[in-house]
Amino acid sequence: MKPNTIRVGIIGTGNRGITCIGRQIAAQASELNITITALCNRTQKRMEVALGDLNEAAKAADNPPFTPTFYSDPKNLINDDQVDLIVITTATASHLEAAIPAILSGKKVYLDKPIAHTIEDSVAIREAEAQADNPIIMGFTRRYEKPWTDLHALIKSGVIGDLKMMLIRAVLPYSFYFQTWHRTRALSGGALNDKGSHYTDVFNWFAGNTRCLQTNAFGGRNVFKQRDDAPEFCSECDDQSCAYRAEQARPDTQDQHRGAVDDAISANADASQRKDNCVYKKGADILDHASIHYQYDNGIVASIFYSIYGPQAEDEETLELVGTQGRIILTRLKGEIDVITDYGEKSHQVIHCKAEAFETSHFGADRQLVQDIAAFARGSQSVVNGWFGMEATRMAIAAIQSIDQGGQTIRMSDLADSSA
Repeated sequence: MKPNTIRVGIIGTGNRGITCIGRQIAAQASELNITITALCNRTQKRMEVALGDLNEAAKAADNPPFTPTFYSDPKNLINDDQVDLIVITTATASHLEAAIPAILSGKKVYLDKPIAHTIEDSVAIREAEAQADNPIIMGFTRRYEKPWTDLHALIKSGVIGDLKMMLIRAVLPYSFYFQTWHRTRALSGGALNDKGSHYTDVFNWFAGNTRCLQTNAFGGRNVFKQRDDAPEFCSECDDQSCAYRAEQARPDTQDQHRGAVDDAISANADASQRKDNCVYKKGADILDHASIHYQYDNGIVASIFYSIYGPQAEDEETLELVGTQGRIILTRLKGEIDVITDYGEKSHQVIHCKAEAFETSHFGADRQLVQDIAAFARGSQSVVNGWFGMEATRMAIAAIQSIDQGGQTIRMSDLADSSA
């Protein structure tokens, strides 16, 4: 091992920890002088499969294989002297268990989004961050995605005047939320927390030094409704025509999380750890669509138009910003920004701003994220810390509360908050 190598321990060896972050560490290990020295998961088999994936990626990049220590208890990994940076990518409801001792250890900590599945847990993690004076770095991928960072710079330059309105349109083919542990709020806080926290973080990022005052929202479940005749798992179902069979879904590409279910998952006795739960079976309490509206204390209004039963399309996810002198639309899957300035009289341009690694996971964001994690571990400022994670989840959960209450307005000041 080279001097000053950043030694990483990953708690949670599923898709986010391994396919996205771990494989990017493997691909850039020599360039960034970073390695993986520990893995933590409840099951040995899952860690063995994960290590195989990591070393396959390392070999493809002509980097040496990893030889990490395996742990079943997160605290043992946190206390490992051979770990400098702790990556936490467990199920959302397990974040608190690992995040607080990791933060209080004084080591550098990456925590995946959303910060927690409840407002109370998100506040507790933020309070620990402030108490320890140990900022974390979070995985809101749009903060590392080139079109979004380029757009943020454009807005800061005043190209469309003062920002007044924001709209995220997310019509997504994300049935997997009903097939995995995300299907219950008790584990995920709901799909609107898991996916929607990306969007509320974008709003907070672009809105600047201001906070959300209130929200109201409408939504529910249109497509993935419970059926009495639903099987437990896709592997037990004979309906080959079902559009939501796990084994029929395309392999992991870009922002999709569906795909073949490996043996380490399909053999798991815990249904919440399976990736092939029937989308129609009972027990899910998450929503499959919503229309959400936020108001900021500086007058900016922001909306999310959201569905997870949409088709695969180039315009699945867009961000539209309206200012006093123009408007901008970012189309995520195209890596494209459409700009109209000067009220449309003088300027209309389309900016193509894909990252070089656009075809890799999260459109190149994970590659940039690992670079920023390495810089963070060496003392650079966090791109996005726990305060933003807490605020993103407070806003997402507030929207869910509004939906549960028939569209009632929820004032953010009535919800738990951090004093730090």
